[in-house]
Amino acid sequence: MFVKINSTNQHLVSFYTFARMYYLIGIIVFAAIVYAAIRFLKNKPVTTTEPQPQEVPHQIASDCCGAHEICEFDASAFDEEQIIYFDDEELDVLRNVREDQLSGKQIDDLREVLYTLRTNEINKWLTSLSRRHIHLPTILQQEARQLMAEK
Repeated sequence: MFVKINSTNQHLVSFYTFARMYYLIGIIVFAAIVYAAIRFLKNKPVTTTEPQPQEVPHQIASDCCGAHEICEFDASAFDEEQIIYFDDEELDVLRNVREDQLSGKQIDDLREVLYTLRTNEINKWLTSLSRRHIHLPTILQQEARQLMAEK
């Protein structure tokens, strides 16, 4: 029942035992490295780059000549978010006030700004008022048209 092991066989058995032990240690080390790599990659924050907002091309009027360097065409007329002030910031209190709610002093304030403008600025001022939601009374609209017609 018992097998007699001589010294040569004993060395072979111990060699195979150590070899199996090294394989087992190698597998354990490899598994630990794979486990650590997976944990590291899972915990690493994902960095995503946000797309840069693209500029929306503004519409050029059909009567544009194409000579943009010397053209007198006003591109700001098409930019709805651009508001040009004519030293009239105090008129912002009239935002969303209807014509019939304006007092005489408020109408006079509007009239004062209108008559201090140059003729070529009146149309831009009217656009500025519109973009700021300031309603110009009908009488001042007529006066503004007359001033622009005197050009």
